[in-house]
Amino acid sequence: MRLTAFSGIAVSLFSESVSLSGLVVSTADSEAPAVLAVGGQLGITECTLQASSWATVFARDQGSVVMRDCEVRNAAGAGIVVTSAQENVVDGCLLVDLGTSGVVVADGGRLRMRACEVKTADGNGICLNGRGRLTVEDSAVSGTNKPAVAVEQEATLAATRLAVTDAAAIGFYLASSGEVVLEECRVERAGAEGVFVAEGCAPLVRGCIVREVRGRGLYFGGRAGGTVSGCDVSDVDGVGVAVSARSTTEFDRVNVSGCTSSGVLVDGGADPLLRRLRVSGCGGSGVSVAGGARGTLKSSEVEGGEAGLSVSESARFVATGLSVRRTAGAGISVLGAALALADSAIEHVGGDGVLVGGVADVSLQRCRVLHSAGYGTVFSEGASGSVLDSEFSGGASDGIRLDTAEAVKVRGCTVRDNRGSGVRQTKPGSAIEVVDVITSGNLVPDSYGTAAVADAPATPAGPDGTRQRAKSAKDPFEELQALVGLAGVKNDVNSLINLNKMAKRRKDAGLSAPPMARHLVFAGAPGTGKTTVARLYGRILADLGVLKKGHLVEVARADLVAQIIGGTAIKTTEAFTTAMGGVLFIDEAYTLSQGGGGSGPDFGREAIDTLVKLMEDHRDEIVVIAAGYSDEMEQFLSANPGMESRFSRTIEFANYTADELVTIVRSQCVRHDYRLDDEAAAALLEYFEKIPKDGTFGNGRTARRVFERMADQQASRLALSDVSDAAELSLLTLQDAVMM
Repeated sequence: MRLTAFSGIAVSLFSESVSLSGLVVSTADSEAPAVLAVGGQLGITECTLQASSWATVFARDQGSVVMRDCEVRNAAGAGIVVTSAQENVVDGCLLVDLGTSGVVVADGGRLRMRACEVKTADGNGICLNGRGRLTVEDSAVSGTNKPAVAVEQEATLAATRLAVTDAAAIGFYLASSGEVVLEECRVERAGAEGVFVAEGCAPLVRGCIVREVRGRGLYFGGRAGGTVSGCDVSDVDGVGVAVSARSTTEFDRVNVSGCTSSGVLVDGGADPLLRRLRVSGCGGSGVSVAGGARGTLKSSEVEGGEAGLSVSESARFVATGLSVRRTAGAGISVLGAALALADSAIEHVGGDGVLVGGVADVSLQRCRVLHSAGYGTVFSEGASGSVLDSEFSGGASDGIRLDTAEAVKVRGCTVRDNRGSGVRQTKPGSAIEVVDVITSGNLVPDSYGTAAVADAPATPAGPDGTRQRAKSAKDPFEELQALVGLAGVKNDVNSLINLNKMAKRRKDAGLSAPPMARHLVFAGAPGTGKTTVARLYGRILADLGVLKKGHLVEVARADLVAQIIGGTAIKTTEAFTTAMGGVLFIDEAYTLSQGGGGSGPDFGREAIDTLVKLMEDHRDEIVVIAAGYSDEMEQFLSANPGMESRFSRTIEFANYTADELVTIVRSQCVRHDYRLDDEAAAALLEYFEKIPKDGTFGNGRTARRVFERMADQQASRLALSDVSDAAELSLLTLQDAVMM
């Protein structure tokens, strides 16, 4: 039986309860749903429902629907839309050929789905926003052009055994402050991330599988939290698991394999906890930590890849119980960063067991390095740290190599059966301490202390006798000059660098140092490169010998201000101490003088007072950089009588020009193997010239988001075609810029 409305709604329910069974219900009205439930309960069984408007089925107000074994179609809009807080149920239904989203739960809507399938939607398969609540189990979403499942605002999702396949974009997009639970869910063959978490969302992700996706298998950014346990991520064209933008997610028993880039990437100031992680067969490092990130890795295994664990760019990381095997390069690589490694084993690696270079600081305790193709461990020039109660044996060159004049303590170690020396120190000096070391069976005599700088090769020998050079960090001054735009900033920083050079020369000549602005204010809008310049400035000062380490520690109000009396001074001192020898970068520093965050303005001022004293007490051991909007930073400087004298120089970071923003997009294209054609570049230039430069403008971040949106648009454009030519797959055209 067929029930058709040529105008208006085919079936409307305003009270009581009604059941429909075995019908074909449709409407030809482009403005009306086929079925509307405003009050009462509408039961729909084994029906086919069709519309050509914004929704096929709409439950609102006090109405509800209970649908079983139905088919829902709508080439113009959504399948089922629920804003009703009553109990709505969809069981065993097929939603297919949707013009927008398959299922939408919004406002205060509530819906339970079981054994349903959403196929071929131009929008989302499932979309939750407002305070919508969805419980879904044993269901599937496939063939969507936008994120298959999107959860935003304050929406709540409990998904069990929900499968996403063949999505052109993200599998699960989670950006809600509400409770989100994914259990035994699956994402296969997605054009972007399998699971993308942002906006402070803290999901529980348990027993899930992500495979054959692009970009990142799991991505946690935007201060995301939550926990991930018992999950498998494999065959990602990119990074397996990425944690960024100050996210603090906890991971337990996550297996990552077959990714073209790093298995796990931690950057952007993130601070995750990683337990019982297993990474194998990835193209980059098993675990890569960069961008000022922190974090802890416990009881984990890495096999294959370029390096087992790579720590760089002022990151500070702790790893215990780590097993690294059969990497192509170094087992552990630390460049311009800090690592504490304990109770770990590195075996049969293709380079050095532990490579420490680029003004790095590394502590090794109770570790074993066996059969490395290079040194067991090497501290390159400028590196410092300690090697305690560890074993280095069966390596192709020296067991412990010390090419630095910085402080390194070697104590209680066993070094045996290496093809070079047991311990070799190549630079004379008293900063190297070697105590209680047992060496035996090494082919070359030890050389340290008074016997240092013996006639040994300066580089490790591989198994074939060839010499290998240790990797070193890029020159920070060259990196600074290569940054897009920032001409005024570069001039100011160059002036400071020259002043520091002259101060060093005068000191060496026995003269007094010229007056210098050691602590700085970086003023300007977000995304103008303040953090990047601060990180490079620290490294430059370290190269000049002005700072001991040159690392960057980035903090915000929450890292300095406690919620109890007396706690702020402790937190601020801890952060300051961590940055000693480097740069303490205070992001949005003006918030310290504005209160908020649940702790009150007095606690923020306590942090300022503590900083002022510490900056005076340690004025030659650290650089403090306070960053934020220009107007607000003036208020910050007036918050304490001594503040303005401590920060005697302000460097202004202007907004990027439209041409510079296009250049940033082009650099992102080069970095990710894309090309920008001329028409697309012209459209971007026009877009960047017109976009408002107000408080929401993100400068470089806006440019990077534009590139990401263009890449998403291209993926959607090419997803349904059979294009396989590399040139076309890498080209971003005017069509990909139409959303600007």
